[in-house]
Amino acid sequence: MKNIIIIKITILSFALALFSGCDSDNFSQVVDVDIPEHESRLVLNARFSSLDTGVSALVTNSLGILDTSAYDIPEAATVQLFRGGELLGGDFYFSPEKLKYFYSFTEPLGPAPALYRMEVSAPGYDPVFAEQRMPVPVPITSLRFERDGAIDGEGRRADGIEVQFSDPAGEENYYALQFYYEVSLVQPGGDTLQYSNLIYASTLDQVVQYGYEFEQVFTDKSFNGSSYTVSLYTYQGDVPEGTPGTRLTARLYSLSRDAFLYDLSLRQYYDAQDNPFAEPVTVHGNIEGGYGIFALSSVAESSVEVVD
Repeated sequence: MKNIIIIKITILSFALALFSGCDSDNFSQVVDVDIPEHESRLVLNARFSSLDTGVSALVTNSLGILDTSAYDIPEAATVQLFRGGELLGGDFYFSPEKLKYFYSFTEPLGPAPALYRMEVSAPGYDPVFAEQRMPVPVPITSLRFERDGAIDGEGRRADGIEVQFSDPAGEENYYALQFYYEVSLVQPGGDTLQYSNLIYASTLDQVVQYGYEFEQVFTDKSFNGSSYTVSLYTYQGDVPEGTPGTRLTARLYSLSRDAFLYDLSLRQYYDAQDNPFAEPVTVHGNIEGGYGIFALSSVAESSVEVVD
């Protein structure tokens, strides 16, 4: 008993001594880090698809990590898009209302696998550029929609969507999916009213990851050269019931590698914000001489009538 009491007193004394020394200085360390001076460069953000006729580009400048000044959006920049080495259209024009540069073409960019180059210059900055080749679209071979035909992650019934396509062999391919429902209503006067809405779909497919612009992004690493089916679900009510003329449209985007990495890393960047346990995320970019992204995607579409 005496030995036990002595041991308890010793432990208590150690704990008190440890506690008395537990101030903030004992658990913190100050490290001086020299942050190099930042050289401001042009930033370009431009993402186009094969369906686009009107395209836009955000042009601004980069700031240092401790810089609290406002971003500079140069209104006198020269923004040009080339295809196959030839200027496509003319110079982009600046919109003061939207603070972006725009250009409208007479026809869509199209899915031909041409090499595109975007160049931007502005007074006071070194010019920047980036190149991308338009990916070849991969057709959708089958699209199915079934009411109550799927189970969500919590075991509840949901509407099911299945998209099947054949992946080209011997190359790396990057994909994204988007879904719309389209309704055509004949008005009493005989005119037809058409409208479409984006559908937010989810999947339990472990190949598919969540992106930023696209909810579903994935690569062909696990099914290269094979036919693949992505099964998804959307909640009841997302696709209208009892409305004749409703169709479900699926878009299968073939992404350039840069488009895939940018979309995925941007989602991861926002997911890591205000999360003390998350690893820092660097958003992917490909602008030579500056920062940002120039990315292309081509689109294959398929639609099916919604049958209730």
